[in-house]
Amino acid sequence: MIKTPSEKDYLKALIIFAIIILLVAAWSFIRTFGKSVSNELTVWANTATFISGIATPLLSAISVFILYLVWKDNRIELAATKQALTEQSDTQSFSVIKDAVFDVAGEIKTELNRTVLFAYDEKRCFLELDSSNLYKSLIKETDSEFLDKKIIKLDLFLEYYYELFRPHDNIDLKPINSNALRQLIFSKPFYSCIDKTKMLGLFLSKVKSDEYKSILKITLFTKLGVYTCLLMTEISHRLYYDSKYNDDTALLVFREVAELTYSQREGKFFIKSLPDVVVNDLIKLKII
Repeated sequence: MIKTPSEKDYLKALIIFAIIILLVAAWSFIRTFGKSVSNELTVWANTATFISGIATPLLSAISVFILYLVWKDNRIELAATKQALTEQSDTQSFSVIKDAVFDVAGEIKTELNRTVLFAYDEKRCFLELDSSNLYKSLIKETDSEFLDKKIIKLDLFLEYYYELFRPHDNIDLKPINSNALRQLIFSKPFYSCIDKTKMLGLFLSKVKSDEYKSILKITLFTKLGVYTCLLMTEISHRLYYDSKYNDDTALLVFREVAELTYSQREGKFFIKSLPDVVVNDLIKLKII
């Protein structure tokens, strides 16, 4: 295998070439003018001019080449330093964003741990926090007035909701008005999740490294669970839809949250539990 000469090899060759030229010039000078030492100042001046005329171009060429090597090494070192500082900055930025994302995710889980009353008949659906007046009123009503009435946690309601709408589901449920049920996602118990969904989407958009973002999405999806991610996808789409598809920030949040959900295997399995309008927009945006 032929080895490609390096720049240092070229420098060595240039120095050797310069030495050879100087030796040849010295030999030619001595052969022509002899070895005797003159006492005349003009002879010394002429000799110095001769030597300078030969040596100066050679030494200048070597100096320029050395300066080029020094400049190139410094440029490489500066690029490496800049890269290291960028990576350090990205790592620090990611650490800050990660902590903020996990704090928001923890708040969402706390919100979804609240108790609600879920009740429905053939036309109506109710989802009321245990602190609301309607909750207290519905509790007093007899069960016979509803097809179903239960006190559950919000996260369990989400599981029920998305399992119900999952295609080809074999769960045998009592008749329920699907349109009324769909609207519960945007009822008062979930109001607190709207701003938190926007925050998560914006935080995710600030992670520039694809590697870091992938790690963060996997961890966040595991922490929140598929049903919560589906909820955030619906919420972020509603924000985008309500802006008449004309809000770049709403689109950014919807894209980030949807990609968080759909990037995981379980999210792909449940994605069609979402309303058709959401799925259609996911297709248009080439997220699925």
